[in-house]
Amino acid sequence: MVLKDEIKAVVFDFGNVIINIDLEKTYQAFADLTFKPVSKVKALFLENEIFRKYEIGFFDEEEFRDVVRQTLGYPLNDDEIDEAWNALLLDAPVNRIKYLEELRLKIPVYLLSNTNFTHIKASKKYFRDKHGFPEFFEIFNHAFFSYEIKLYKPDYEIYHHLIKELKLEPHQILFLDDNQSNIDAALEVGINAIKINPPEDFMPILDLLIE
Repeated sequence: MVLKDEIKAVVFDFGNVIINIDLEKTYQAFADLTFKPVSKVKALFLENEIFRKYEIGFFDEEEFRDVVRQTLGYPLNDDEIDEAWNALLLDAPVNRIKYLEELRLKIPVYLLSNTNFTHIKASKKYFRDKHGFPEFFEIFNHAFFSYEIKLYKPDYEIYHHLIKELKLEPHQILFLDDNQSNIDAALEVGINAIKINPPEDFMPILDLLIE
């Protein structure tokens, strides 16, 4: 049970919590470009751990593109790869963003995301073009991106890193994520964690917990 008086910081996942995403759109985009079945594209990406390796900073943007070409066995150009990779990024409703801005006036807010340079670059452009933010991630007191800190959810190390950086006790942190494995791992290290089930919004939950 989360005791609202204990909460000193709120930590958000990014995909499907702040910004809506649909992973299948990326698989479909690569399938369309390479004339392979979606199931084959998905299997190749999973087999080669493309997401995890890129999102843990195992290779940089140029290396990532080369890995995609090698994995799919198709001579895609840089723009084709970037566009297909970013196809999973959808929208972030205005009411969500305004809520975040208001929430930060009440309590520190953070981001903890398994993500990569290409998606963050595209997201920054989206928030600049659609929401007028010169630098969207400055909404947060700090953004912890897996590719920068070289740690990955649901590994315990990323949560220990978060606790250390926030200088709080685990039970003073409220973590919102759409992945059950990430939630379970956070709970196991003592962090208060609540699963968000898309298209559910986090606002009603926080209204009950944050004064």
